[in-house]
Amino acid sequence: MKRQKQLLLLAGVLVVLVVIIAVVSGVQKHIDTISTVDKEIIATSESALTGISWTRDGETLAFTHADDTWSDADDGAFPVDQDKMSELLAHFESVHASFIIENVEDFGQYGLDSPACTVTLTSADGQTVIQMGDYSTMDEKRYLTLGDGTVYLIDDDLAQYLTTDRDDWMRQDNLPEYDTLDGIVATGETAFTVEHRPDEELCYTDAYEYYMTDNGQNRELATAKVTGLADTLRGLDRTDYATYTEDGTTLADYGLDAPAQTFTVTCTVDDEPQTIVLAFGKKGEDCYLRMDDSAIVYRVDADTYAEDIAAAGYDTLRPDEVLALNWDDVQSIDFTVDDATYTAQKSGDTWKINGEEVEFDDVTAAIDGLSVNGFNTESPAKKQEAAFTVHLDNDDYPALTVALYQYDGENCLVQKDGETLGCVARSLVVDLTEAVNAITLGLE
Repeated sequence: MKRQKQLLLLAGVLVVLVVIIAVVSGVQKHIDTISTVDKEIIATSESALTGISWTRDGETLAFTHADDTWSDADDGAFPVDQDKMSELLAHFESVHASFIIENVEDFGQYGLDSPACTVTLTSADGQTVIQMGDYSTMDEKRYLTLGDGTVYLIDDDLAQYLTTDRDDWMRQDNLPEYDTLDGIVATGETAFTVEHRPDEELCYTDAYEYYMTDNGQNRELATAKVTGLADTLRGLDRTDYATYTEDGTTLADYGLDAPAQTFTVTCTVDDEPQTIVLAFGKKGEDCYLRMDDSAIVYRVDADTYAEDIAAAGYDTLRPDEVLALNWDDVQSIDFTVDDATYTAQKSGDTWKINGEEVEFDDVTAAIDGLSVNGFNTESPAKKQEAAFTVHLDNDDYPALTVALYQYDGENCLVQKDGETLGCVARSLVVDLTEAVNAITLGLE
């Protein structure tokens, strides 16, 4: 009887072992095979494609390609940004997988039963359908399948480039990245002409490249401010468009039949001259922008138009510094401070007053530091604080005179050659007078 019980017990254990072996064998049979590789799984070229579409978050975009031009598959008038399409498709030229998972039976564990993004590349040879799922837990790489029963882990997450807001793929008319900004002509609410004339001796210094002509007089401009105006025109928001089908028949709807302001920008790009016209229209409280004869009309923020566009002019482009001296050209300076006059003579790097050598660095720094903080044309009404005349080795511009007058508690009024520039901080004038007093103290 005991022997019989032992046999029954052993038989039971054997049955359990058989079951376990069967289960283990079954599990092993369905384990996915994972291999580490560096394999190109997608290879294509933009020129070979006739179309691309993608679906993400329930939204689908589709574009067709013909005659080297991409178009919206549903709206041929939509101005597709060709460069953005090329940048997108460059990511599909050679797609590499770092892991291959074969013998996949459960695509759900990779998020591929309901893909996060599906891309269809169409060419003359047919279609390539790319489905993208979840990220891997270990290295945050995207799972992908090509419908061949295999799952791949790709190094470059293609889904990150595929936005479904069509406006992201719209061309934005803009100024080109130029080599040289050659000029700006403004007409309308503000009118002026800016010219790039770096090789002409139009003022006392070579510090300026741009000039504005005013009643026959060439007025120097700050290079950074001129290029800054171009940057402002380039940086206007071009995501809010009123239409992309303007054909010249509805310009009046945007005040562009008679623009309130235009800027004609000339520049050199890759050694070729280009001219771009930016027209600004006003209709009631609304402002609009159109470039050249583009079909796109953009909305422009009214405050931006008033402050950055209509307000542009000489005072927004002129230099802040009172003088931009090339000190190598300076021969001498006559100073008048506290009713006393001194002449500093320059010889090489040495400065002398009454034949006595003086340390001049603080004076040159104070002159260079004089900067206008508010332009105006007021005539001096109070006492002169200081004045100086710079004598230059320049036949066309032999001398420049700067005079500084009391104005208020914080500022002095500054004139250059009798023309009022505006206000400079009183502290800067104090720096100059103290620097002059320091080198003249005790001189006979």
